[in-house]
Amino acid sequence: MLFVRGWRAMNLFIESTGFGIVVASILSIAAVGFTLQWGVTNILNLAYVDFMILTAYLDYSLSQVAGLDFWVSAILSVLAVGGLSVAFNHFLIQPFVRRGIKFFYLLIIAFATGTVLQYVIQSIWGSTFFNISVGGNQSYNIGGMLLTESQLIIIGMALFVMVSLHLLLTKTDFGRSMRAVAINPTLAQCSGIRTAVVLNATWFLTGVLCGISGLVLAFNTATFDVNTGTVYISQILAAVVLGGIGSPYGAMLAAVIIGLISEWASAFINPFFNVVVALIVLVGVLLFRPEGLLRSLTTSSGGGTS
Repeated sequence: MLFVRGWRAMNLFIESTGFGIVVASILSIAAVGFTLQWGVTNILNLAYVDFMILTAYLDYSLSQVAGLDFWVSAILSVLAVGGLSVAFNHFLIQPFVRRGIKFFYLLIIAFATGTVLQYVIQSIWGSTFFNISVGGNQSYNIGGMLLTESQLIIIGMALFVMVSLHLLLTKTDFGRSMRAVAINPTLAQCSGIRTAVVLNATWFLTGVLCGISGLVLAFNTATFDVNTGTVYISQILAAVVLGGIGSPYGAMLAAVIIGLISEWASAFINPFFNVVVALIVLVGVLLFRPEGLLRSLTTSSGGGTS
């Protein structure tokens, strides 16, 4: 009997690990975009998850309604959200920044923008559930983990994004400019770096990452609605804080930790514990290690605060 229970527990552990890797893939893209945006621009964008789910709605309309090719609609949706991210900064954030508005009030502005965006989505698409899928329904057994084609595509997309981002940050002038602006924007400008261009490019890049994370989230859920992204905000914040604010590499590592622990807790304790674990980690890190696991762009090759 003990052997049977142990075998079942091991199978459950392996299966939940597979689900945890998928969740970690989604969280890694979302958390890296969020922490870069926060680290370089010093803006805590609480409308981030609403832009995420907007991407899924745009992709649904372009692919299912307009009849565009699936990947064409996905790319257009992601680029559109990248553009909207730049517009959000240019028309809503920067006018208040130039007036010297404090961080807390910018936080309220971002929160209000997210709320307005939710109502805009509901007014256009309604409150019904939608579905977008990629890949077939066939499952593959990989080391005891049963993963569908869509989940494998999600993992592949996350790996591609992480490798591409690493190369961008470490091998390009833009990556070095981002680090310089994160450390000291005034000194960066005096050094000949066009800080306004770097900030706009950062908002676009993080908007693209936001859009990609929204798509893979929609791929992983059976259906989505306007509130689908909000349940992930605690996990995203936990990954950002655990990894170290402004550290993309820390966000990647923390996303794996949060994703795995959340799914293990969901499997062995209670399905609702996947969100609870993220909140526990968030509070614990703030209490005992507020600097996070890794350093930020201001001290290494990861994100930073301006």
